[in-house]
Amino acid sequence: MAISWATRQLLDRYVSDPKTVTWRWESMVVDVVLRYGSRSDAEALLPVFLDDPGARERLVPVFARHGDIALAERLLEAGVEAGRLRDGVPTGVLHAVGYLGCESAERMLWEHVDDSRGDHVDHHEAMDACLGLLHLPCQGLRTEIAEALERHVGSGLFPEFLPVLATKTGDPSWLGRLVEWGESGASTDCNGGLILGIAAHGAAARAEFTRLLWNPRWQAYGGGTGSDRWAYAGARLLGLGMPELYAELVARLNSDADTDDKRHCVETFTALLGQWVERGWVGLRAAPQPHESSDALYDLLFEWSSRHEDDSLIGLAGRVLGHEDRLVAELYHLEATLRSGARHELELRVVADH
Repeated sequence: MAISWATRQLLDRYVSDPKTVTWRWESMVVDVVLRYGSRSDAEALLPVFLDDPGARERLVPVFARHGDIALAERLLEAGVEAGRLRDGVPTGVLHAVGYLGCESAERMLWEHVDDSRGDHVDHHEAMDACLGLLHLPCQGLRTEIAEALERHVGSGLFPEFLPVLATKTGDPSWLGRLVEWGESGASTDCNGGLILGIAAHGAAARAEFTRLLWNPRWQAYGGGTGSDRWAYAGARLLGLGMPELYAELVARLNSDADTDDKRHCVETFTALLGQWVERGWVGLRAAPQPHESSDALYDLLFEWSSRHEDDSLIGLAGRVLGHEDRLVAELYHLEATLRSGARHELELRVVADH
């Protein structure tokens, strides 16, 4: 298969005009390759990444999304030495080799997480290693993962993404223990892995996960901490759709809960909607992109049932929070973004018909 136009643009600028490769431009083009590329694109981009891994960090998700086990082994060979990442190699490589199913990397990935010897564990290395291990069997690591969880359970601060691996222990009681950990001991600066770890338990976790979204203790809207991203990823893992989440929000806004609780619900839903609109790649095989189109989301959330009363999401939020509230302003922005996306979808259909 031929490489895409977007990949050709990247290669041309990397080689002939590197000064024009700005963060904004590279992020935009890489996102297009990530969404619409193929194995050929990953293969074509790998050499320029290996030439300067630190400067080409944004390419790593392309290798995970469109690569294969052979490409994972090449990343390992070039990026890992004596069981550790080489200097200058992005930590996302740890995530990518796991995502691509490279079981030979299990022990190496775990070494980037394990703090049993008292060694300092880098947050980003541990996060990406945990996300990589989530895609691997981890049979030989079951005991060590369980022991690591036992060392940290109940702590306020801990290796944040270690709880993602709770399902690898084979002990279903960890679902309830993760929930209790998040609601009693864990700092909200350190709960993204707990949120995702709960969702990773699958259907058994659906009720608990939905409950935590609306529980102020979890602050699942947190953009600075990344909790919103992992709440979105968890919703995708569990197959929660926007109609279901919106129905829950409407019920809560129409309940007799106090204004602070309702504000939290609007803030959480707005954060999730922002992630839904962005449709960023979360790097989890079991978390597909949302199936709702921009047009469908716009119709669900922002249409009025009659021209006499605004009973849309904006109208509901405005009645609870006041129409000048910053969250209402953010919802207006998301409405405009969805309207633009819906128009673009229509344009693509028109072009496809010609």
